[in-house]
Amino acid sequence: MPLDLAAAVVAQFPYYHEYVLLHSLPAGEMRALVDEMNPNDRMRFFDELPEEAWQRLMDELSSTVAETLGQHEPETVRVPEPPLPQPGETIIEGRQIEKSFEQPDGRQIQIIAPMDLSVESGTISALLGPSGSGKSTLLRILSGLTAPSSGTVLVHGRPLHGSTPNISMVFQSFALFPWLTVLENVEAPLAARSLQHPAQHRQALQALALVGLKGFENAYPKELSGGMKQRVGFARALAVEPEVLFMDEPFSALDVLTAESLRRELMELWIKDQIPTRSIFLVTHNIEEAVLLADRIVVLGTHPAKIRADFRVSLPQPRDRKSAEFLVYVDYIYKVMTQPEMECDPFTHLPSPRKPSFQELPHATAGGMAGLLEFLADRGGEEDLYHLAEELLMEVDDLFPIVDEAVMLGFADSKQGDVRITPAGKEFAEADITTRKKLFREAALSHVTLIQQIRNALERKSDRAVPLEFFRDVLDKHLSQEEVQRQLDTALNWGRYAEIFTYDSQTDRLLIDEAPGHR
Repeated sequence: MPLDLAAAVVAQFPYYHEYVLLHSLPAGEMRALVDEMNPNDRMRFFDELPEEAWQRLMDELSSTVAETLGQHEPETVRVPEPPLPQPGETIIEGRQIEKSFEQPDGRQIQIIAPMDLSVESGTISALLGPSGSGKSTLLRILSGLTAPSSGTVLVHGRPLHGSTPNISMVFQSFALFPWLTVLENVEAPLAARSLQHPAQHRQALQALALVGLKGFENAYPKELSGGMKQRVGFARALAVEPEVLFMDEPFSALDVLTAESLRRELMELWIKDQIPTRSIFLVTHNIEEAVLLADRIVVLGTHPAKIRADFRVSLPQPRDRKSAEFLVYVDYIYKVMTQPEMECDPFTHLPSPRKPSFQELPHATAGGMAGLLEFLADRGGEEDLYHLAEELLMEVDDLFPIVDEAVMLGFADSKQGDVRITPAGKEFAEADITTRKKLFREAALSHVTLIQQIRNALERKSDRAVPLEFFRDVLDKHLSQEEVQRQLDTALNWGRYAEIFTYDSQTDRLLIDEAPGHR
């Protein structure tokens, strides 16, 4: 392929595929291709790379300068296809599946917007999204445990009625029968399939040996560690020889070392074809876990759930979580998940803004935000979100709401997977407690719609009091009952911290804070 055409083609890929594709070329060809790229495309590509990947690329390009000086520049360059895992046969397919729940007053709250999603053979798929995004509900719909409100689920092209017979599930909470032994727990689903006892016994023993629990057949769950309990869960799921293995955050309840060990063992079984399972569908909120295990990653947005990104990971197994290629994918997912106001398509370089229909408060406290701003101020004011989570030893679900709070209040900016403290945020980080409350108060009344509505309603009442039920009704038009309560809890936490209003739990009324200087 001519060099100029190759450069134009490469620029059409999303930056994470672009990076991996370049590294499939010899060093000289890689430099020639980068040099030939349109300057705007090249600068966009460099700008989107996380720091480690950018530094590695710069080192590699610099190291080829001496080698290429005086040499004839190649006229053509081989541009291989990205080594993407090829999708196989579609086993389970959701067509325009949607889920809504009915409120007591008869209104419907949509949890999952109509979407198409499939489970393919020969593929590990990971479903990522923040807490409350509908990940587990979607998994249950595809597995047949929950019916969609509308849309169709097909298994091998036929409509699904009831549960799927050729799937199994690994749960987050182990879900073992405490009165049964390890062996009896693994035999339980086999008995439900009316398998004869000798066959039950044989398959259960094989599954236990597969996950390293040989010798623990007669132990009870109370005698096992968390990691061993989850091994029993895996053995129980694999004993029925499922075509599709669904996993609902199976490693989240385990300590770091145990979870890492189980992930590695699962991948060994999968790669070496030691299990009959044709596909694995994993729900997780751990970005690194998704990139480490999955061939395909689907990222969900929230309220209602919708697919924001769906792409394949073109890295061979086993994967090195410290490699620059690995970090490119992690960085991209952080960018998608931290920019909910943008329409993100992995193959769209310039997403279009989308105005949110309703401002939701992130479920974070002033104290958590203060800690984040202090950390940023100590680090020069800016940090990559991936590094931030790694250094603070925080999960995505814990970090994102804190960042969102700081951004909403104008104390930080978040763009392209990085978070940067603003001058207002720096002033907050360096202030004493009293000044922090004042700054928080001013920011909340300037930027937070719900806080503004509460304050305005209180000021217009002669008794300076408003039933909290009024705001429950306001929020109830947009959110589920559970989310309404979480929004109000967050608003009360912020309002009390900033001394904007107080709450009387006995009368269930909001009261204006009459502290000096707040009138």
